[in-house]
Amino acid sequence: MKKIYYTRLVSAFAFTAALFTACSEDRDSNPVLSEPSEFTLNTPPLADANTYDLGQSKVVDLTCSQPNYGGFPLSTTYTVQVSLSEQFAEATGDVAANYQTLPTTYTNTVMSVSAEEMNDAVLALWGSIPENEGKEFPESIPLPVYLRLKAMITGSDNRGVCFSNVVTLPKVVATAAAALKVPTELFLVGSMNGNTYKPTGKISGMAGEFWQMVYFKADDTFKLSAKSGEAMNTDATLQDNAASGATVEDDGTGSKQVKIATAGWYVVYAKVAVKSNEYVINIQINAPGVYIFGASNGGVWDYNDSWKFTVPGDATGSFTSPALTAAGEVRMCVKIDGFDWWRLEFTLYNGAIFYRGDNNIAENWATNMGADYSVQGAPGKVITLNFTDGTGAIN
Repeated sequence: MKKIYYTRLVSAFAFTAALFTACSEDRDSNPVLSEPSEFTLNTPPLADANTYDLGQSKVVDLTCSQPNYGGFPLSTTYTVQVSLSEQFAEATGDVAANYQTLPTTYTNTVMSVSAEEMNDAVLALWGSIPENEGKEFPESIPLPVYLRLKAMITGSDNRGVCFSNVVTLPKVVATAAAALKVPTELFLVGSMNGNTYKPTGKISGMAGEFWQMVYFKADDTFKLSAKSGEAMNTDATLQDNAASGATVEDDGTGSKQVKIATAGWYVVYAKVAVKSNEYVINIQINAPGVYIFGASNGGVWDYNDSWKFTVPGDATGSFTSPALTAAGEVRMCVKIDGFDWWRLEFTLYNGAIFYRGDNNIAENWATNMGADYSVQGAPGKVITLNFTDGTGAIN
């Protein structure tokens, strides 16, 4: 076990001076940092009896003891390493290491390890074995998987690095099927837009939640798509907040779609989550409210009907704002109950409607994104928006 005098490590680990009262002239009485060679990763309870189905699980729970760094309360960062061999081997020359290090790190001795990350590691390790080249991964056959932890002092330059013992999960089932993920973009496709894939706006700061202003003719139908060109089975939980007559129906192929009975403009809200590798979809049909906020309306920062756009009568028409009353940056948004206005914000960029999404607009569009993203108002100016072709103007 190596020992390093703590006086050389004060700046790296930022202990408080109150912890150390040793005489400065007596090196041996100063606190000493020990660098352990190992620590204990506990075998999960009932590991021998359990089958770990990584494709159907969210996490694999692990616990460990903290490395003994000489009794100091040092924050420790742990990484999980996975192998198909009980003997972990480092890379040598052209030969890769026989283990994978999972990307998520942990700072607690109780860890909920991502089953998805572990699944990816098992697939990569199995595919790296020469005799498996060209073979299909045996999804239904449990494999033994071996785990160990790497520890190091948090925030240090690889100080206190040590490895745990190896534990065995005797029966692990991985899946080669691409695991579904919460989408970072979403498209609407249906009869209302000629079955083209139209991108939606992401709701700012909300994973898997999107909106779009859409005109539907009577009995138009639509589906959602997480990837342009691939419509998903839109078997949604549906909430109709706008008397649209929306229903979920079979599309004739065994898949589901949403049908809108009453023609008109609507704000479609969609939330797409993933559970047990299947999409879970919630859709709301909302009234088509578009509003102006901020300096250009005299400083009104809430949903005020005096600053609501008029709604056109068909798909080709434009939403039209009230005449602005002041100079300053125009802030625009739609309304969906339960959301802050800024999460539903958009602007105009080179004449096109541009959704805020997850862009950080901490101050305003001009400051945080640039002048081209900032619509500057003036008394008497009017804004028009054509959501069908995604364009707008101020005149």
